[in-house]
Amino acid sequence: MQKKQDIQSRKDIEKLVRVFYEKLLDDDLLQHFFVEITAIDLTTHLPIIFDFWESVLFQVGKYKNDTLDIHLELNHKYRLQTAHFNRWLELFNQTLDELFEGKKTQEAKDRALSIATII
Repeated sequence: MQKKQDIQSRKDIEKLVRVFYEKLLDDDLLQHFFVEITAIDLTTHLPIIFDFWESVLFQVGKYKNDTLDIHLELNHKYRLQTAHFNRWLELFNQTLDELFEGKKTQEAKDRALSIATII
């Protein structure tokens, strides 16, 4: 079995996020948040998420939004439940495991868990 590379660049983050969002949009529990409740335009939304994870993993500093406020606003529209965050985390980790391995990959998992726990 060939060893997977670690997350090393924005290009890797873009790959991670695109594959992850394919899973989110195909998931019975989560897709309605993106399709119905927020009606996200992925061409606008994905670059923001790329910036977020690049900022988290590489301290680049492009991301300027308040993640907590965004999700609190979403929670006012539709009650977010533990099951939603657990599924989000499961899909995120699954995507990471499929694509990458290494220190940055583990850091992404740790940060995702922290985010899911806080929100």
